Amino acid sequence: MWRLGTVPYLNALPLVDGLREASGLSLIEELPARLAPLLRSGALDLALVSSVELFRTPALGWISGPAITSEGPVASILLYLRVPVRSVRTLALDTSSLSAAAMAQVCLHNFFGVSAPELLSAPPDRTLDEIPGDAILRIGDPALRTQSGSFQVLDLGAVWTEHTGLPFVYALWLTRPDLDGKMLTPILKSAAALGAGRRHVLADRFANIHAMDPQSCRNYLDHNIGYTLGDRELKGLQTYGRLAHQLGLVDVPDLPPSVS
Repeated sequence: MWRLGTVPYLNALPLVDGLREASGLSLIEELPARLAPLLRSGALDLALVSSVELFRTPALGWISGPAITSEGPVASILLYLRVPVRSVRTLALDTSSLSAAAMAQVCLHNFFGVSAPELLSAPPDRTLDEIPGDAILRIGDPALRTQSGSFQVLDLGAVWTEHTGLPFVYALWLTRPDLDGKMLTPILKSAAALGAGRRHVLADRFANIHAMDPQSCRNYLDHNIGYTLGDRELKGLQTYGRLAHQLGLVDVPDLPPSVS
């Protein structure tokens, strides 16, 4: 039985819903920040993990297959601002996040000249008004549901593409370093192809469970989220690793070879 970790977010459903029908797999849902430690400890064999973990040690393997990406606005990686972005001195980071936490710091430093803001905690179950900080990062489904009120909102997917001209890769399938992931690649790709054809069904089901607008959920999967790890996505991922390393947010700057 292969133990696969995934996140409980709408954007992951097209990649993982089809895996529920595959034999020999056990799916475990956790927040992004909890998946990488489970993978490194051996509690998971494979997981749809935050891309920033590719640039941290101990090293993890990765599969060149389905991924969660965006090119332009992503709608679910949002920075809520109490002050103009260039005046940010305190940054409250969503406690669920890994890739987006580093992404926010990279974007603030490289694109807005904000260096070394004081880092605070932003639990996703608290309202924006309850969280201190000049800027508040919120990710995933909580970001889709949050009303901005008087806050200015920066979509970090849009910011990244505007300044780099590249897509951003939020998560991809990572493996334990001792695991040969090649045998699972066809299963992951088949599930992604199945999920692509079910996007609207998955969006409607999710909207019904979470009392969200079905059309908004459909639009999100249709127009904001990508699932292909192509050459431009890999270039975006390499750029992210290099910039994060320059800020001391990761251990290595270079993307390791894939295991498949």
